[in-house]
Amino acid sequence: MSRRFGWVVALAALVTVLRPAGLGAARIWCDGSRDAENGPPGLLLTDNEGYWGECVLTGVEYRYDTAPDSPADTDRDRAGTFGRRLLDGKATGNWWVPVGLTGNRPLAVTLDFKRRCTFTEVDLATRSKQVAITLEVSADGAAWQQAFTRSREDCPDRDFHRLPLPARPSGRYLRVTVQAAGTTWLNEVLAWGEAEVSEQAPEVLKPIIATPQISGVTLVSVPGLARTAASDSEVWEWLRSLGAAGKARAVWSQAPTWDTITAAPLLPPAHRVARHVSLSLARNETECAALVLTNTSMAQPLTVNLDLGAFQGAPGLQGVLRVAGAIPSRSYGVNLGPLFAADNLLGRSLMQRYLTNGACIKDFPRVVLPPAGSVVLWLAVTSREAKPGIYQATLRADPAPPLAVRVEVADVTLPGPFAWWCQTWSGVTGMFPFEYGDRMEREVAYKQSLGVTVWNGFPTPGTPGALARERGFTLFHVYGLPSDYVNRGYNGKIDPAALTPADEQTIAHHVRSLVAEAQALRLQYDDWFVELWDEPGAGNAAAFGALARLIRKADPAVNIYCNPCFWQGWGNGGVAADEVVAGALGGWYDECVDISCPLYLLLRDRPQAGKLFGGERWINSCYTVSSHHAKSEAAEHVSLYRRLAWDAFARGWTGWGFYSYYAPRGNPWNDFDASWVEDTVDYQVVYPGPRGPIPTRQSEALREGYEDYCLLSLLKELGLQGELDAILQAYAAGEDPAKLRLRALKAAARSAKAR
Repeated sequence: MSRRFGWVVALAALVTVLRPAGLGAARIWCDGSRDAENGPPGLLLTDNEGYWGECVLTGVEYRYDTAPDSPADTDRDRAGTFGRRLLDGKATGNWWVPVGLTGNRPLAVTLDFKRRCTFTEVDLATRSKQVAITLEVSADGAAWQQAFTRSREDCPDRDFHRLPLPARPSGRYLRVTVQAAGTTWLNEVLAWGEAEVSEQAPEVLKPIIATPQISGVTLVSVPGLARTAASDSEVWEWLRSLGAAGKARAVWSQAPTWDTITAAPLLPPAHRVARHVSLSLARNETECAALVLTNTSMAQPLTVNLDLGAFQGAPGLQGVLRVAGAIPSRSYGVNLGPLFAADNLLGRSLMQRYLTNGACIKDFPRVVLPPAGSVVLWLAVTSREAKPGIYQATLRADPAPPLAVRVEVADVTLPGPFAWWCQTWSGVTGMFPFEYGDRMEREVAYKQSLGVTVWNGFPTPGTPGALARERGFTLFHVYGLPSDYVNRGYNGKIDPAALTPADEQTIAHHVRSLVAEAQALRLQYDDWFVELWDEPGAGNAAAFGALARLIRKADPAVNIYCNPCFWQGWGNGGVAADEVVAGALGGWYDECVDISCPLYLLLRDRPQAGKLFGGERWINSCYTVSSHHAKSEAAEHVSLYRRLAWDAFARGWTGWGFYSYYAPRGNPWNDFDASWVEDTVDYQVVYPGPRGPIPTRQSEALREGYEDYCLLSLLKELGLQGELDAILQAYAAGEDPAKLRLRALKAAARSAKAR
């Protein structure tokens, strides 16, 4: 079987910075239709989850003329349940997605927007496809004006219907009536237009948690983060200690880049008031810094306009400024999480619903600093073959003082070493009911900038994997068994002793069809690999081995991936004992597995299993289930994503992974929803924005880890083995990877100078 090692030139894709999208980018609707208008058909008025743009949170409620029965709209008035299905942002899915009414009866629903609205378009998702549709509008719920009607015969055969209303009817109520032949199903209702927002009809923001109202003698650095509160006397003493620096409208300071930022009030002592920030880069990498701007007035808020200028004389340097949102979580309270760019903010109303500091940052790069309050910013500077030297840009903060951004580019170019980096078992973010035409490009560009090389599914045209393949080095993950085998194997329902020649023939046919599909896409065997099912353990490892042998028999060149887990619960020691793991995997693991990716807990005190996991094969790696901790600011929950790469390099391995880049269990912005789901944890390190992914420090740490891996590989390539060994020893002793990365960069620069 062929194996590909060595160096892969992929770094150009890995350090790409997202280009700001033009607001006129075409919209691609969920039914595949496109339009090129500058914006959506008005503001969204129906609170549909999954839409991240501008809206009016009307607090809309609805009722049926006849309650649906097939299925019913269960628990529709209970927050945090799978009810309110007409507004849950799910246009397709399983039986629980729509509501239905049997008996060839019309399904009529009346929506009450609690205010006067002007409707410009109504969109309906219905798996009944061809339906008769009538829309009516009313001011009082008694007298109705017909706004739209269409017969079933004139209805297109599709499951998403956009219904423009050029007459712009107005009223408080909208009645939607649909009727199909037999059972009528309705999945989703979206209303667009304008809505009254006044004292009499305020917007129904319904924040995830109520932001405490600070009054009296207490001031808070970041709204919603009680641990950043300080008394007025503490703030007064702080201002007095600043001396002349305190006379400015606001002061700059630098926060921990990879550690907790909001552990205490963000009131920097005089010696930490900053006039500049410095970064050191190779010629092709990204470095980041966390910055804080703090209001020096105890009495008045301060509105600040931020602007990051260009680096003078350095066309190869580009800076991006983001602002940190404070987001509530179930397990970790309120913490700084999403990092918003100016061109990818949530709608203003949603910023205030999901973020405790949303009202302060919703118009970024214009921000509001509360009295003695702060805004936390994230500065990322990327070098693209920049010439070595020292460069400067200015971060202006009108009317506060500016901040100088100084960047030193070393004469070091990072290589692109081969890495199975990384498996994240997820796709990309999205938006409903439409996405902008450049979203996929932005999604792929950001994910590849982190160093990710593994993509789900074959790179068929139009998929993120296909675009990723065009942009850089990629590997593709597919299932090596028919779906029923995957499901039965995962659930321990396959007896390896009972496999028959018919099973062998079925699996061989599936494998050969995969090979044919790969060849049609001009993929080599080492461009893709197969998984049988996720996380095999004691109950199904024997079946995994038997089926892996059948795949190997069908085509010996197909690469087989396995991620053993052997999880048995924290109360039972976490994972199974060494003899259990080794006994279940011995005899077939070395023979059949080309990509080994055990749960990292299986590497602890398990010499027998460890020998299997470190055997000779194409790729050795490991993974962790970690991103449910990504709501935390703690250093161990941020720097973990950087350490994944260090741990792999220290072992001499070429891969690492974690669950997951983006796999929320409900609304990705609400950590308290979906209480009816058994597993309610949101496994994600990015959030969805209206125009693409919104990073976190955890996702940014992934890039740091990959670039560290590249830098360590460079030291090895340059023959600096002594320095490399010393750095790895220091890492094993607990030294900060950020400091060791700077040490490695200086060593590589000295070597370049010596040459």
